[in-house]
Amino acid sequence: MQDLEIKNYEHNLKMHYEAKCKELDILLTSSMPQQLSNMKTLLWMNFLMIGLMLQLIKKFPLPDTMIGFFILSLCAILSIMMAILTNRTKYYGVPSDILHMSTYEDNKSTISQAILDMLNAANIAVTNNQNIIIKRAELMHLSTIFTVISMFFIIISFFIKEINL
Repeated sequence: MQDLEIKNYEHNLKMHYEAKCKELDILLTSSMPQQLSNMKTLLWMNFLMIGLMLQLIKKFPLPDTMIGFFILSLCAILSIMMAILTNRTKYYGVPSDILHMSTYEDNKSTISQAILDMLNAANIAVTNNQNIIIKRAELMHLSTIFTVISMFFIIISFFIKEINL
């Protein structure tokens, strides 16, 4: 009877471990790269807007509200750069102490303990990667707000320019 309970426990641990590995795989291969791609899009959008505005300023004098655009756009660029550069670590969910596996006693719970250790490592990796995604998302949110407000400054500047003509 006890052997059956141990086998069922090991089976449940393996199922949990596989689920954690799938969650970790989604974070590493889908969520984090997509987030990085979105950050690059925001970054290039702000660089493009700054470049276009600098070209327009050379040809047409624009109102002082353009200073607000440049400040906000630069803040957006800085927050995206912080998101890209500060949260670069990825956690892969592999137990770092390989020698620890050789210290298990050879008994009925050896497999259970090994799977449990691997499950704990995968769980730590999922939690750490989720925290990285959340920190990046906060900075992306801030950058998006800066970008949208800077676009409003562009619109306001052109309305002021049209009124003054």
